[in-house]
Order: sequence, then structure tokens, then C-alpha cells
Amino acid sequence: MDSALVQAARQIYQFHLQYRPDVLEQTPRGVVIHRRTLRGDLIFSDFPVLLPQETFIPIQQLEQVA
Repeated sequence: MDSALVQAARQIYQFHLQYRPDVLEQTPRGVVIHRRTLRGDLIFSDFPVLLPQETFIPIQQLEQVA
């Protein structure tokens, strides 16, 4: 997987940990991120629906030490 995607997804996840703890009442499954714009959001569903230019990155991959 592209390291830029993982890094961008990790930043999205870290932002939510710091500034949006209310969103994390449930455990997120991962981050869905757009491969071109690197914009994304946390996903809480077991089966995320992705658009053609999106990639799902599981939370376990984001929590690993880079």
C-alpha cells in the first residue's frame, strides 16, 4: 500500500483522537481515503462502501509504529 496514503490516513485518525474524542465513542474500523486528494474520514461500519478512487485502511495498520 502507498505510504503516502497510510500517512494521510494516520493524520486523519490522529486528528480525531486529539480534537474529536466525541466521534470516537465507538471503535473505528479504519479510514477511507481518496487516493488522489488524500481526504478521508473514519469508518465505523464492518463493511465500508468505497467509491472507485477510495481505499480502506484498517485501524490496526494506523496504530502500528511507523
